[in-house]
Amino acid sequence: MTLVVASLVEGGIAGASGSSREAFAKGADAVEIRLDLIKGLRLEDLAKVKREVNGPAIATLRSAKEGGGSRLSRQARATMLREAARLGFHGLDLEVGSDRDILLDLKGQRSRPLLIASAHLKHPVSSEEFERTLEVACSLGDIGKVAMPCEHACHALMLAEVGMSMSRKSSRFVAIGVGTQGQLTRVCARELGSAMVYACLPERPAAPGQVDVALQRALLEGEKNVFGLVGHLVSHSVSKPMQEAALSKLGMVGTYLPLDFPPGSFDMKALRQLRSLGFRGLNVTIPHKAAAFQLCSRKSAAALSTGAVNTITFEDSESVGENTDVIGFSRLLDGKMRISPKTSCMVLGAGGAARAVVHVLRGRGATVTVADVEGDRAEELARLFGVHSIPPGGLWEAKGRFDLIVNCTPVGMEGVPGNPFKRNIFRRGSVFLDIVFNPLETEAMKMAKGAGAKVFGGLEMLVQQGAESFRIWTGKEPDVAAMRKAAKEALE
Repeated sequence: MTLVVASLVEGGIAGASGSSREAFAKGADAVEIRLDLIKGLRLEDLAKVKREVNGPAIATLRSAKEGGGSRLSRQARATMLREAARLGFHGLDLEVGSDRDILLDLKGQRSRPLLIASAHLKHPVSSEEFERTLEVACSLGDIGKVAMPCEHACHALMLAEVGMSMSRKSSRFVAIGVGTQGQLTRVCARELGSAMVYACLPERPAAPGQVDVALQRALLEGEKNVFGLVGHLVSHSVSKPMQEAALSKLGMVGTYLPLDFPPGSFDMKALRQLRSLGFRGLNVTIPHKAAAFQLCSRKSAAALSTGAVNTITFEDSESVGENTDVIGFSRLLDGKMRISPKTSCMVLGAGGAARAVVHVLRGRGATVTVADVEGDRAEELARLFGVHSIPPGGLWEAKGRFDLIVNCTPVGMEGVPGNPFKRNIFRRGSVFLDIVFNPLETEAMKMAKGAGAKVFGGLEMLVQQGAESFRIWTGKEPDVAAMRKAAKEALE
């Protein structure tokens, strides 16, 4: 059983009292009182702190050396910790490095609080080192707790793997990934086998990546809906608020996690781990769409036609791949212009999104030309769909001969500044679709607008492909307007 512990970050005793009541009302099993954050705390104040808490409380007095707020001397801090133990706090969080003597002393006593032996790593370590640290912590306390910063999803999956191995040994432990990329270890704490999961009150996290107490409680009970976005980089994405708005509107318990997998790291092992952790489905973006296509055991017609997968659903023992970019781009294109064999289209880029775009344009009868900085990729895409390809240099000699231009490169999005076009590609009356959605207006869109082209961004494609993914995962109709509104608000 995984207990929900609400970390309280109040700066005063009175605040801790109100926060503890709120935490227990929202479903916390216990609260963590961060004594190191209470300003001016004296030894004689500890009894009042304990009285003010309305339920089981774990006392934590983390030193500044361990990333906490306590600047007490070693001796003064030890005195306060021993007093907390004497007063009968439900639990006491002690540091493997600094508090080993106290841990060993208290562990031998019959009447004592629950001992949590903690280690806070300052940077990511190997699987072997993390497991050794966790084993040492477990040997010193009733529960061993180790927290590690996660720079990408592979770190979080490594912690999950160690956790599941430890749980098979019947160890009582807590494995925590710190930061947005470590949030997976909190959302999937039950599947990891963690004895406790630390949560927060709304907008008051004690550590990066903590989940709201009420949501954390709901994720531990009954059926949950966990989805994620596999890509690199994913910090610019607004899919999380968009998909969570859809869940909320339908009253469904769940969350959506951005999962940053460096190039080449999203493989069959990662896919199987995400399935075992309870994920129901995944979206896939740059640069993993082709890899996702290879990993899926079954593919839809759209995925087979494009050779790319942007949506994965876990069904029984299968991983089913779909390409909802096809529907997303179709909806973005609808009403913008009439497509016929006389419509001359230029698609810049030859990745997964470009495959969906060319698939739609060819299906509507357009004449399509593809260009990419990697000429081989453009030629491969052209052969796949029976369209033309030109080297990037040839694009600038076109001088406005295209009726429709589509940017399928990441250039211009948040984190990838720039403009992949020159002004002479656009002309008055032509249509420019930039599938980049963040920012709402790219440098390329401004240039096209200045040349007299009709300009549209990629937000609607994002919303529509996301809505279709949601239908596939849940079998329910999402509130598309709510998804659009959440995405816009996240971008503004």
